[in-house]
Amino acid sequence: MSCRICERLRLGIVIAPRKNLLLSSLLVGLAIAISLCLIGAAVTKGQTELIDKVEILEDPTAALTVGQIDMKAFHPANRVIIEGYTNSAFWIRLHVREVSGEQYYKLSVRPTDLDEITLYVPDAAQPDGWRAIHAGGLNRVVDAQKPSSLRAFRINPAVDGGVYLVRVASMGALGIKVSALVEFEAERQSLRADLSQISYLCLMLALMIWAMRLAFVTDEPLLWLYGATQAAWITHNAIHFGYADVFIPNSIAPQVHMANRGLVILASFLTLMLHTAMLGRFSPPRSSLLLLRAILGIVILSIVLFVFGKFSPALELNAVAMLVAPVCFLINAFTARKSPPPGLITLRVIYSLFNLVLFAWILTLVGLLQSDTYAQWALMIYGLASGLLMGSFLNAISKHRLAEAEQAQLSNLQLKERSRVEQAQNQTLTRFIDMLTHETKNAMAVINMSASAPNFGQRQRDRVSAAISGLTSVIDRCSQSLRMDMQDEVVTPELCDPAGILRDLCQTNPLAARIKLTAQQEAWLHSDPALLRVIFANLIENALKYSPPQSVVHVIMQPAAMSQQLIWFENEEGAAGLPDPVHVFEKYYRSNRAMVQIGSGLGLYLVQGLVRNLGGGISYEPKEGRARFRLWLPC
Repeated sequence: MSCRICERLRLGIVIAPRKNLLLSSLLVGLAIAISLCLIGAAVTKGQTELIDKVEILEDPTAALTVGQIDMKAFHPANRVIIEGYTNSAFWIRLHVREVSGEQYYKLSVRPTDLDEITLYVPDAAQPDGWRAIHAGGLNRVVDAQKPSSLRAFRINPAVDGGVYLVRVASMGALGIKVSALVEFEAERQSLRADLSQISYLCLMLALMIWAMRLAFVTDEPLLWLYGATQAAWITHNAIHFGYADVFIPNSIAPQVHMANRGLVILASFLTLMLHTAMLGRFSPPRSSLLLLRAILGIVILSIVLFVFGKFSPALELNAVAMLVAPVCFLINAFTARKSPPPGLITLRVIYSLFNLVLFAWILTLVGLLQSDTYAQWALMIYGLASGLLMGSFLNAISKHRLAEAEQAQLSNLQLKERSRVEQAQNQTLTRFIDMLTHETKNAMAVINMSASAPNFGQRQRDRVSAAISGLTSVIDRCSQSLRMDMQDEVVTPELCDPAGILRDLCQTNPLAARIKLTAQQEAWLHSDPALLRVIFANLIENALKYSPPQSVVHVIMQPAAMSQQLIWFENEEGAAGLPDPVHVFEKYYRSNRAMVQIGSGLGLYLVQGLVRNLGGGISYEPKEGRARFRLWLPC
């Protein structure tokens, strides 16, 4: 899991928490919630409501005709009517007053996803005295009215007498609001409602996209469930607000309407799945989780009933399950025993707020909470609260997962870097062993050949001595190089004379006759004399080894200038040729033609490292068939 997250982070897939998208969404959601209240207040205050009186008649059989209800008794009602889940049809009698100078009004009935919304207008030409106009639900608009999310009828009280009948029915929860306004105010109300609803849907869509993107990065199952729940809820809300009617043809309207009823149960199922999985992480008692699973089983039964055409029982059973769910959520949250990120306190605070909103919405849905104002905004308030609260909770979980993944990625990079260093060290060690083995074999071969000669004379002794000396030099350089690489070389600066060191080295060298030293009498440096001796000895030995026999090696020490002491080491090109300027100071570098002589390939590498430790520098500057090394040291 962590490997997949690290790989996706490595590919540069930037997710919302790292850009504070959820924080922005919270602020936007807060702004929308405030705007909803302001819009509602502005609509209520600014509009001139033309409905003087509302009366209602319940038809339990849903079989009464418009001609049969004249003898029935209507009861006073409000413009917002909440009946919950019921199989009854309801007749609403509206008394609409006239406004001077206005001919046509708009009579709206919301929400638009009821099974039936039929307006009856007085018409003496009809046998029963009423003309029916259908709108919404299973019976789409058949009159010549433009498609709109506003389910509004055009009426003229001056002609119709100002009394209208509306028949509504729904297999789902029945909660409606009726309003009559002059055309201008009705259109303005519709635009305001559309503004708030579309803003709300955009926010919910942003939360869904955030969840899906983050789920792809983290492979967190909770985020996939949250995204799926948001998708089902957004689709249901869009149809509930009437926007589907603008796009879908009349031929499939009944199927879309019924699918929207099923979306209510699907959204409940996904919501319960999400909360069961989320609360399960905090290890509540087994009995508490069984309560949630039992409610989940009831919702699954609702789905089965719905599939087999038992629509009303399915919806009612689903409502009962969701009414009990908030209590079970709280029981699990407050009995949880583990505290994984973001912690038990956060869990309990968020679930307390979430369940408060959910419980209020369900009570309104089933008709137990009679609040006209809350009923108008309950759907969006619940959607905003649940989306933002659960989103913030999942955001905290995801941040922890991403932090773990980033730490794993960092550990992985450190492991790779350690592996790379170890591999480089192994390669260096392999080259070192190969070089040492090669040079040892060469020295032993010389010694063996000399020792097995019939006459072991001075010539053989000299060859054996040279082989042993060369092998000793290789071992010494290996040891010095190892100490330098391990930064185990201690620099002990003191006042010293480099010219004196060079003279001593030249005079004690077996090939002193080939060395020509040009140096002033005194040239004092504040440096480490032991390291200077190693540097000078290696450069002199290198020049003698790779120059033609009997040729002169020049060591030139120029007067100190600009706080630096400059020394040149120069020799003619020998059989091995001139070294490659690009690789000359590399560890173990030796040209192919130089392999015939004993050597480690460490001399110049060692010189460069020691010179740097002393604060100086060295460069290779070949000229006209001559190898020239320029060494400068601080005074």
